[in-house]
Parts: sequence; structure tokens; C-alpha cells
Amino acid sequence: MPPTTGLPYASERDQEILSGLRQGVLAVDDNNKVTAVYAHSESILGRSRESLVSSPLSALQGIGDRALDLVTRARQENTPLNSYDVRCRPPLGDIELVDLHANPVDDGLTILSILPRRITAFLEKKSEMEAAARSVSGLASMLAHEIKNPLSGIRGAAQLMGRALDDNHLQLTDLICKEVDRIKDLVDDLESFNAPIEQHIEAVNIHEVLDHVLNLAMAGFASGATIRPKFDPSLPPVAGNYDRLVQVFLNLVKNASEAAGMDADITVTTAYRHGIWIKDKDGKRKRLPIEITVIDNGPGLPENIKGHLFDPFVTGRSGGTGLGLSMVARYISSFGGTVTADSLPEGGAIFKIQLALYEDRHHEQQ
Repeated sequence: MPPTTGLPYASERDQEILSGLRQGVLAVDDNNKVTAVYAHSESILGRSRESLVSSPLSALQGIGDRALDLVTRARQENTPLNSYDVRCRPPLGDIELVDLHANPVDDGLTILSILPRRITAFLEKKSEMEAAARSVSGLASMLAHEIKNPLSGIRGAAQLMGRALDDNHLQLTDLICKEVDRIKDLVDDLESFNAPIEQHIEAVNIHEVLDHVLNLAMAGFASGATIRPKFDPSLPPVAGNYDRLVQVFLNLVKNASEAAGMDADITVTTAYRHGIWIKDKDGKRKRLPIEITVIDNGPGLPENIKGHLFDPFVTGRSGGTGLGLSMVARYISSFGGTVTADSLPEGGAIFKIQLALYEDRHHEQQ
């Protein structure tokens, strides 16, 4: 079905392309009223094309205020702006998050695209994450004291038993020792999770971090994988900590390698994204223009855990502890950034991290 009112400069073919996009697309005039409706706008917004045309942008259910703010700023600055992981209040059916993109064009029109998201951004769940972290911290302290000492005794007893057993039964004591070591490793992971995060923020060249991570990966756990770095070499330093960021991206690349298996194909990208802002706990808007993604060709995120991927002990991998992604979220949050994850339509998963510029963080502290 063609749009009720087309863009004055768009050819019929252009409008067919707009109508075929798998997202919502609206044309908005300089009075902030909808003048044309394309693609999946009706199904996303839950309104007919006729009711949308000529309606105020602020009247869009769930996203009106945020859409109006983004379009207004894009028009004032005469530049495309984006707002990611916008929470719909109230939800648009089963859509709780969307990405908004506003692009000013000729004749006073602005194109607003609305892309639904199916995974909750980490910062939207920050209070839940902090509560979970406190629970893990308390559990770690208890485990370290109550479990590690008995484990040493069990392992020692199993080794002594092994000396008196024949070869047929020796494998049982080996199994006991291996399982004891596995439990000890889990407790060690918990203690690491419980450790305070260094608050020292420094200027970090993100490509030095990623080069180091990819060299480690190709020399070790991802030696058989295809790894494709696609970097923007002009990026300025980010606000973070070199060692912590190495841990973050080692974890993400390792997860990607394990998810994709023998034929792992992993793409790591960096880019500068204009117009990405968040509000901190004090309500101040801060920009996060540095984007790093880790993309794999695995089966995608398990549906049953997509909404809790960064929670402690949540894992889709047999034998996993579910602490790795929690650590990623914890570190990135401490740098004032965000981490999100989603499945790709063509298969595989994408983990996206947004970080602040060190220059911005440095100015805030002065």
C-alpha cells in the first residue's frame, strides 16, 4: 500500500524501497506532524496509516516525547541523530525497546525511522544488576570461607586413596580430583567477581586493546577461527582501563568462538557514532560515540535467556558459570558505557559496546 503523502523529492522507486524496509519510517514536517507513513509503521505503532498522517509526533504512543526531542535536535543541528535502546512507555504490544534515527532532509522534512529491539540494554536493568552483584558478592565471601578448605581435604583424601587402588579404580579418584578442581575454579571466579573495581579511568587506545585481544585469541582458543577486524583507525581515546577492557573483549571473543564452534567466523568492528546519548544516575545527558561490536556466525542468543543475559549465573553453554558476561557488564558500567546483545536476522549474535571519549570524561572531572 503506497504512503498517503509521499516525499516531494522521492521517486516512485525510492518510495517503494522505503515501504519495503523492515522498520517504521515516518516523514515529519517542521511543525512536528507526520506527513507520510512507510514500511512497518502501522504494525509497530499499532495505528492505521490514516490516523498517523497529520497527527503530532508527540502523540505517538510509547515514544512520542523521545521522538519529538530527537527530531527537534536533529533539525536544529541539521545533522542525523540516533537514540538507541529507547524504552517504550507503555510498550508497543510486545515491543519494549526501539532504536530511533532522525535525518533532516530538504523542504523542512525529517525522516524518523523506528527499529524495534528485542533485548533489554544493560543500563535499563542497572538496579537489578547491582542487586544481583551484591548477592553474588555475599555468596562469594561465604563460599571462599566455607567451601575451599573442605575441598582441599577432599582432594587430599582422594589422592591418598588413589595410591591404594588398582588402575581400574584409579580413574574414580581422578574424577573426584577434577570435580574438586572445577568447584574451586568456580569459587575463584566468584571471588574475582566480588573484588572491587578499580575506579581509575585513563585514556585508552581501543585498537591497542583489540589488537592484543585478537592476537591472544588467534594464538590460543580461536586459532581455528576466521577473525575479521574492521576498524576505524581515526578513533580518539576512550575512557576506561586497559587491563579491564582486555578482559572484557577477551571474554566476548571467547564467547563468540565457543558459540560458533569449529567454523567460527568472528567480525570485530569499531566506529564513531554521532548522536548517541544516555542519561546518568543524576539525569545528565552524556554521549557515548565509540561503538565496538563483536559479531559471530553461531546460532544466536537462546530465547529463554535473552532478557537476562548479563545476570550472574545465566548461561546458555553447558559447563558455563554464567559469570563472564556479568563481569563484562560490570566493567563497562563502571566506565559509564553500555553493553547490549541481540540475535541477527541472518543468524549469529552481535554484542555492542558504547564507550565515552576520554576527553569528555576528563572535562567532567575538572
